[in-house]
Amino acid sequence: MDLMFIVIGFVVFLVIAMIAVFITKYKTAGPDEALIVTGSFLGSRNVHTDESNNKIKIIRGGGTFIFPVFQQSRPLSLLSSKLEVTTPEVYTEQGVPVMADGTAIIKIGGSISEIATAAEQFLGKTKEDRENEAKEVLEGHLRSILGSMTVEEIYKNR
Repeated sequence: MDLMFIVIGFVVFLVIAMIAVFITKYKTAGPDEALIVTGSFLGSRNVHTDESNNKIKIIRGGGTFIFPVFQQSRPLSLLSSKLEVTTPEVYTEQGVPVMADGTAIIKIGGSISEIATAAEQFLGKTKEDRENEAKEVLEGHLRSILGSMTVEEIYKNR
């Protein structure tokens, strides 16, 4: 009789342990984020394969079980960010120095390929790092655009 209680206790412990592992390893993504899963055994649903045959699983608005040791997951925010873009003195096509300020709204696209590209470039970076990188690119483009325009064109095409 004692052996039967030990076996039943062991089975109950195993079931509780398996449920606890499942609960702790099941990850969900909210409506404003994508969950990027990397590693082995990704399955076939929501898996993106790039040109070099690297695979990532992208979960939006749902959840998935993360296999311990074989997989890892990280969230990627899909929220938009507002950036204030400024330029130092830039010389126009006519050689006139101008300064410009602007506002840009940046956002990661919602398609699987756009999320995969953003995950490749920004996963692991903080929000501030992503915003600073985007701000530097936008400021460079703004300087380039202003340098190819006349003062009148800048005034007309704000």
